[in-house]
Amino acid sequence: MFLENLNSFLRYFGRGRYLKLVGFAALSLTAGTLESLGVALIYPFVMLIIQPDMVSISKYIPFLKFDNTIASGLFIGFAVLLIIIFKNIFIVISQYIQNVFVMNWRLSLMRRFMEYFLYAPYKCTMKSSVNDKLYILNTLCGSVIDGFVVRILNLMTNIVIISMILVLLLIKFLIPAIITVVFVLTAIIVQNKFFKNRTTKIAKALAEESHEQQKATLENLGNIKEIKILSSENMFYDNYVKMSESLKNVQIISGFYAAIPPYIVEILVVIALLLMAYVIAAMNPDSNSSLVASYAIIVAAIFRIAPALNRIQSSVIAINTSRNFVKMLLDEYKRYDFSVVNRSKPKDDGRLDFRHEITFENVYFSYNERKEVLKNISFKINKGDFVGIIGLSGAGKSTLADVIMGLLPVDSGKILVDGVEVTDKNFYKFRRLIGYVPQQINILDKSIKDNIAWGCEEVDDERVINSLKSAKLWDVINEYPEGIDSNILVGSTGLSQGQKQRLAIARALYREPEILILDEATSALDVHVESEITEMLTDVGKSKTIIAIAHRLSTLKSCNKLIYMKDGVIVDIGTFEELRSRYEDFEELVRLSKID
Repeated sequence: MFLENLNSFLRYFGRGRYLKLVGFAALSLTAGTLESLGVALIYPFVMLIIQPDMVSISKYIPFLKFDNTIASGLFIGFAVLLIIIFKNIFIVISQYIQNVFVMNWRLSLMRRFMEYFLYAPYKCTMKSSVNDKLYILNTLCGSVIDGFVVRILNLMTNIVIISMILVLLLIKFLIPAIITVVFVLTAIIVQNKFFKNRTTKIAKALAEESHEQQKATLENLGNIKEIKILSSENMFYDNYVKMSESLKNVQIISGFYAAIPPYIVEILVVIALLLMAYVIAAMNPDSNSSLVASYAIIVAAIFRIAPALNRIQSSVIAINTSRNFVKMLLDEYKRYDFSVVNRSKPKDDGRLDFRHEITFENVYFSYNERKEVLKNISFKINKGDFVGIIGLSGAGKSTLADVIMGLLPVDSGKILVDGVEVTDKNFYKFRRLIGYVPQQINILDKSIKDNIAWGCEEVDDERVINSLKSAKLWDVINEYPEGIDSNILVGSTGLSQGQKQRLAIARALYREPEILILDEATSALDVHVESEITEMLTDVGKSKTIIAIAHRLSTLKSCNKLIYMKDGVIVDIGTFEELRSRYEDFEELVRLSKID
């Protein structure tokens, strides 16, 4: 299962990193060689101290001649020290290189998904909620890299280190080393088998609970105003506490199981030390000096193996815990079609020429094969029109607006601007004609001019002021101490809801669009403010083509043309009074709106 996860992860996310992973294997091999060399030099060093006559450095290194034992001992001791220092410096540098590698990998994962969310067609990105997108970027990518990739690299390094030291012990003490290795491996395999099922269940619970806790957090922070209005603070707080407690309990159990293995390893190491010492003593009953030197090298080896074994155990547990995150990330990746991502930047060759009319001819659209949302939509919008799209919820109004803006491609039919068909190749030119005002404006924690010029690489102060004046907001902004450079305060001392909506309109007007599209832009406003916004739009409409979508008929009474929709079909097109006289259900909407 682990190899399957690793293979799948590398297949989808490892492109261009295979050579670097081989490089890390080489670094691990070098670190293991230095570790074993440092341990190996312990034996002659101890033998030189106990029985100097039996050790001759010149026998192994002919060009080195020492007159006495002290000089030989100092040389070996100094060599051991240098190897340890060099080894530690090497490992520290390797760790830095590894951190750079994994952080770049993590950033690459996050960029890949963010690239999809920004560059994929809007219809594709609608498949997941904002909460799901945040969970992928903020939780899954980090958990996979930190808990899976990093731990695998650490596992590889420590396995190599232990293997190299074990090779040394097998060369020097074949029978005792084999007996000890068999004992330790058997104990560790049994231990891992005991923990594996438990950690797998914990991993699944941890992934689920962390997702639920994040959803509860976003639900609370994104709806503070509504929660207070409902006086439901206790309910939402209690739900958040419940989710947090549930996550905490899983984390406690996960931490508990992660903390146990090092203590078990410590016990095993002590047993292995005693076992190996006993076997060596039994095999060398008459050689005290060899016994002491052998015991010294065993102690040194165990001293290096013990922490490496602990790191291996921790890595194995972390890998088992994070495998669920890997599976979830792979599932998310397979869920999206990354081939549709197109990062080619449109050439800056101006806008589509719009002098007369926009024509919809027999347009059909559906989100899936089961249900058509727009059916045989045909109409014309003349330049300078103030067009309203009206209908009950589910009529297809917002979908039609998204189709007009090119966010959703039509299944069939045509959209023409002055007789030129709008296609994938030229839609960016048409979109440059459009300014969009959403129902909910996102006020940024930035200056007023940065809010107005949001999405533009350069800010033109004069255009900012002109757009504020057109949106009838300049008098308000001009009262701020620093004018358009002031930071907007959200809340009681900031902008009102109507002023925020004017700010959204100013943001749309900053790009000097020829077409202004408002999607339920006044639905959250009171009647008085709505009337002011409508009056302002009438003034703006003298130089713009306006397309307004609304539930409330009062917003659309000033329109010179209304498109009346029901169940994805255009029922009729006419003026307010014409539709009112033709349809009883439209008259009922007028009566309910109380606009007479």
